[in-house]
Amino acid sequence: MSHSVKLNEDLGVIVLRYRGSADFAEIKNVFDELVRIPGFKPGLKLIADFRGATEPLTDDEIRKLADYAKSTDANWGATKWAFIASKEITFGLARMFMALTDDCQVTTHAFRNAKEADDWLELGIEMEKILEQTPDGTSPGSGLKEMLADENKLIYSKGKWE
Repeated sequence: MSHSVKLNEDLGVIVLRYRGSADFAEIKNVFDELVRIPGFKPGLKLIADFRGATEPLTDDEIRKLADYAKSTDANWGATKWAFIASKEITFGLARMFMALTDDCQVTTHAFRNAKEADDWLELGIEMEKILEQTPDGTSPGSGLKEMLADENKLIYSKGKWE
């Protein structure tokens, strides 16, 4: 699975976009990666866009991921994570994660599209506009770094922060 990450400090949100097949080890590593983003602080919100994911985790992997999320919950503080999952299986697994982490400081919620999540995250901007500003690694051109150069924001690309 490939992914892209962008911190929007002005809005206090990290945007994570997935493409391809999912695997527990990679998603666990992404959880670890997010708290190492320059500018990370407890209370940041998260938008995890799974619409480009093709193969979801298994239910056993979701349970393991939920257990891992509980062990790292204190890093995030009281905040919200929105999962956008348009495929039925991915949406169902996101809801399973939501139920398994119900006792965490991080409140999670699954949505079928970005519009449904607009008010819930309380960012004051439509989520689709945030996602439009966040490349998913599929756009033609010379790459993620140039696509965000005008915004002067950090992104994680090809194993390093730029």
